Amino acid sequence: MTENSRVPRLRDDELPLVFAVPKSRERVCDLAADLARFEDFGHATRQLATEAKTFAGETLRVPTFVNEFWTAKQRQASSLHEISYRACFKPQLPRFFIERLTDPGSIVYDSFMGRGTTLVEAALLGRAPAGCDVNPLSITLTRPRLNPPFQRDVETRLEEIDFSGHREFPEELLVFYHPETLREICALKRYLSERRETAAWDAVDDWIALVALNRLTGHSPGFFSVYTMPPNQAVSAKSQQKNAAPARRVPHHS
Repeated sequence: MTENSRVPRLRDDELPLVFAVPKSRERVCDLAADLARFEDFGHATRQLATEAKTFAGETLRVPTFVNEFWTAKQRQASSLHEISYRACFKPQLPRFFIERLTDPGSIVYDSFMGRGTTLVEAALLGRAPAGCDVNPLSITLTRPRLNPPFQRDVETRLEEIDFSGHREFPEELLVFYHPETLREICALKRYLSERRETAAWDAVDDWIALVALNRLTGHSPGFFSVYTMPPNQAVSAKSQQKNAAPARRVPHHS
C-alpha cells in the first residue's frame, strides 16, 4: 500500500477489499481487567489460577477467568454467516475478542480461517480481515462474503447461464443427485470453468460458486443432494450408498 493510498494492491487469491485507515487509535482495553469485571449475563467472573510447567520444569501460575463471556442468544448474527460447514464456532466468540483487542481499521488475522467466521465478523466490525488455510475450500467460502454482489446482479447472471449445456455426466454421482439436478450442476461447473479460463470471473461468479458449493451436499431441505454430509465432510459414492440404503433415500429434483 502506498503512503497516500487506502487501496491495497492484491494478488488474485487475496481479498478485494478497501478499508479506511483510522486517523487515531483508541486505547485497547486491559483484557484481564475487563474479564474480571464482566457480568453482562448476570454472573460475576470467577478468578482462578491454572498451574503449568515450563520446559525447564519451573511452575507457572496462569490467571484464569471463568464466566459465560459470549452466548449465541445475546444477538442475532449477520446472515452472511449462514453457510453449511461443520466444526465451526459462533461469530459471537471472535466478536468478543475483536471488540476488546483491536480498533476499527486494525488488521485481524486468522491463520486457520476455515469457513471464514472470524474474517467476516472482523469486516462487519470495520476491521481489515486477513487469513489463510491449507484447504482451498476456505477461499471459496470466505472471499465472496467479504464482497457480496447485489441480488439483482446474481439473478441476471443465473438467467444468462445455459443449464442444459454440460460436458460431462458422472453417473456414479446419481446416488447423491437426481439426474436433472446432476446435469444442471455439471452445466454450472462448465460455465464457471469457462469464466476462469477466459479471465472473466467476477464477484457475481464468486457468489454463485459459494452458494452452489454450499448447497451441494447436506441433510435438510434446500440442498441439491439427497440426505448426506456438508461439503467439508462429504463422503464417497460407496459410503453414500451404504448410508442411504436403510432409510431408502432417493434423490429428488428441486
